This record gives sequence, C-alpha cells and structure tokens, in this order.
Amino acid sequence: MLAMLAFATLSFTLLAMVTVSNAWRLRNPLISWRCGKLFGYPLFASIFLTFTITAGFVLHYSGTEGVLPMMLCYTWIAVTWLFSSDQMSKRYITDNGIVKNVNDPSQTIVWSGITDYLDKQVNGGKTFVFFYMQPATTATSRQINRVELFVPDSRLIAFQKLLDFKLRRRFVQTTAMATGYPQIN
Repeated sequence: MLAMLAFATLSFTLLAMVTVSNAWRLRNPLISWRCGKLFGYPLFASIFLTFTITAGFVLHYSGTEGVLPMMLCYTWIAVTWLFSSDQMSKRYITDNGIVKNVNDPSQTIVWSGITDYLDKQVNGGKTFVFFYMQPATTATSRQINRVELFVPDSRLIAFQKLLDFKLRRRFVQTTAMATGYPQIN
C-alpha cells in the first residue's frame, strides 16, 4: 500500500511539474482564460483536497498520529492535482497559435495551419470551430482536423481583434446560403 502511495505521489508531482513547464514554455501568451464545466474550476480536485485536509485534522485530533505521513502524501497529491487541473483548463492564445490544452500537443494549432474557421454565438460567448492541416508523418498522410474553442464574452473583443490580425488577410468572410442542405450547427 505504501509503495502505491509513493508511486502516486511521485506521479502527481511529475504531472504538476510537466504542466507548469509546458505553460511556462509558451511563447508570447497574449490572451488566456479558464474554460470548461463550472468555468474551468477543478471541482473534483477541490473536493479531494477538502476531504484529505478534513481527514488529516480528524486523524490528528483522534490521536492516530501514525497515519499522518500518509495523509500528508494524500494532501500533496490533492494539491498537485488541483494545480494541474487548473493549468490544463486554461486556453492560451499566443502569437504563434491557439493552445487548447498545454499537455496535449494535438490540440495546439498554429495560425498558418488554419485552413478555415466558423463561429457560432452561444450563451456567454462564441464557439469557434477551426479546421487545420495536421503535418504528415511517415505513417500517415496529411489530414484536416478540427478543434472547437469557446471564447467567453469577456475575452471576445480581444480574441476577434487578434483573429482579424492573424487570419483576415487569408480569408474573406461572407455568408452563403445553400438550399437543399441541412443547416450545420
């Protein structure tokens, strides 16, 4: 049991270190915001942290001192999980492109790779859908991928200014009506 706890403590510490280094490595972050359910708030990590702190106090006041080092490890796991979840829920818009998740390079797109995009007004902001070319590897040929990005109203003006600056010269924005086709959401 102790070996598993030590492994989990080490793993979560490494996850937090990798997440921090990936976030600090970003060049020229211009805009960032938290995104996701509950506005990017890491709920489960917060509940686990509250539980471990409460359990630690209960064990301390009940006189079970031998378990406190294990509870400190659990608390450290909860803190690193909370911190990592908070950093991973942020969306970064940099001078080079869009970073949807700092730990997932497949969700990072450069401005020059975007082949098309569309937007849709939703409650609290706009959802942008970007289509981009994924570079070819030896195993696969080039393919078009898509990534969705929700931009809250508080960041929408700054994001659209940056989008106009980076993409406007390559795209002409028009509205086209096509009869006989179902509307795409």
